[in-house]
Amino acid sequence: MDEFELALVLVRDEIRLYLVNPSKVVEILTTTETGSNSELELVDFQELEKGSARETMSELVNEYGVVYITSLTRQGCSGCETQKPLYEALAAGMTRELTGKVRFRRLHVNYREDDKRASWESKRIFGHAAYPTYMIHVKSHVGPLEIYRSVYPQMDELERQIRDTLELAEFYRIEAKKAALEREAAISTTTP
Repeated sequence: MDEFELALVLVRDEIRLYLVNPSKVVEILTTTETGSNSELELVDFQELEKGSARETMSELVNEYGVVYITSLTRQGCSGCETQKPLYEALAAGMTRELTGKVRFRRLHVNYREDDKRASWESKRIFGHAAYPTYMIHVKSHVGPLEIYRSVYPQMDELERQIRDTLELAEFYRIEAKKAALEREAAISTTTP
């Protein structure tokens, strides 16, 4: 019989109770429902338009003023499964608290021992070494900027990095708005 440990996860006003063993995590109780998990966008790597790294990131990081948090995961990754409920709880809590300012997603890579092409393609596009890798991006006038990257971080560290990035995302949103107003003013003064 497998041995399990009990894990209690508290993120803001949400408490989840898990049974955990080294190879799997089984959720057994959620005290507040988070709906259809809309806090966390699930993206299958196979469905992404795969071009250059810049093109792919521009597709994923496309709105000013938003902090984008992406978890890169793959099948057969025990660390991915261990962190999955913790990341979901973080996403649920922060999305409720910071509505419209954060966007969480899990980018899942199909992986088989006999076919590692998708994993290699993911590493080519995102430049990551291992799974799970977490990245934080914001959109700027020069395109997506990576602010943070870590393999298997503690969720409190990830949350701190997200909170630290909110001000930067807002700065780029304001700068984009100013630039748009300046362009409009320039057009209106040159048009008869």
